[in-house]
Amino acid sequence: MPAKVEDYVLAADRENTVRSYASALKNFEEVWKGLLPSTSDTVARYLAEHATTYRLSTLRLHIAALSRWHADNGFPDPTRAPLVHKVLRGIRAKHATAQRRARPLQLDVLEDVSTRLLAAQEATREQGNRTKELRLSRDRALVLLGFWRAFRSDELASMRISEVHAVRGQGLTCRPGRTKTTDEDEDRSFYCPALSRLCPVDAYIDWIELSGRTSGPVFPGID
Repeated sequence: MPAKVEDYVLAADRENTVRSYASALKNFEEVWKGLLPSTSDTVARYLAEHATTYRLSTLRLHIAALSRWHADNGFPDPTRAPLVHKVLRGIRAKHATAQRRARPLQLDVLEDVSTRLLAAQEATREQGNRTKELRLSRDRALVLLGFWRAFRSDELASMRISEVHAVRGQGLTCRPGRTKTTDEDEDRSFYCPALSRLCPVDAYIDWIELSGRTSGPVFPGID
């Protein structure tokens, strides 16, 4: 790889890492209401409470973000504590097998699906078929949000517009409705940052603006 090309690739990787760390810290502080600097007990509790929400790789990214924040700000790193490592090992032992069974949607397949939905939506707009245009816009928002936040179909179906706050170019916060597998007292909020491509935030806002919906289910049936 030519040196200049490699420099740009490394710059892009660094930018993606910074963005990912910022998103992880925002989830820890603003969504979960964790305090920084933190303690090993708090980090362990954060991991335990998100063990079934995030993949193990995502939890490790969050740990890396917390570790970097403490190092950059001159505080002892709570993520190095034996308790934190033991909790991570326990999560891997208990949940990683089930995660491996589910074959994830590949990014190139997701991009192909998104491109096809956009093209079909444009074609139906030119044909004046508003019902189909709405359905395609809804489906694209559902696919992208479901992919990036790993929501189950029942969580997406129960999501309400009143529980979603989205700002184009910034991010989206949502709270899926209760399902059969959700504890009655569980209050889950999820944050999804805006992305440069395949952005779930833009897709959601495009769908809401096109449909003109202000209340009710985020993803209703369209006849």
